[in-house]
Amino acid sequence: MRLAPGTKVDRYVVEGLLGSGGMAEVYAVRHATLGSHAALKVLTVRSDVLQQRLVREGRAQAMLHHPNVVRVLDLVDVDGAPGLVMERVDGPTLQQVLEGGPLLPDRVERLARGLLLGLGEAHRLGIV
Repeated sequence: MRLAPGTKVDRYVVEGLLGSGGMAEVYAVRHATLGSHAALKVLTVRSDVLQQRLVREGRAQAMLHHPNVVRVLDLVDVDGAPGLVMERVDGPTLQQVLEGGPLLPDRVERLARGLLLGLGEAHRLGIV
């Protein structure tokens, strides 16, 4: 089920699709009243187990307050299924970065360091 631009989901208006994966799609959304921008992650597979896992993921991410971890801001109902409203980070996807050719070692180090710092915070909080 694709969400068309202009579709209202709770307090958010869909602006467009940002990306999709094996089990979920992520949309650019705007808060209908405040005008702030966010991302909305919606499962594309209907499964009680996956829905429960998405909610657990949201709870864990909502506990993390770290510059290297995308924050979960809200949990909304999307046609009877949970959707995670997350901080929207503008910029290229990892796939787009990798399509640009081989990464220089200093860029790899910066990316890895950021990932590991975020993961370290999750470990510190007992999430991972």
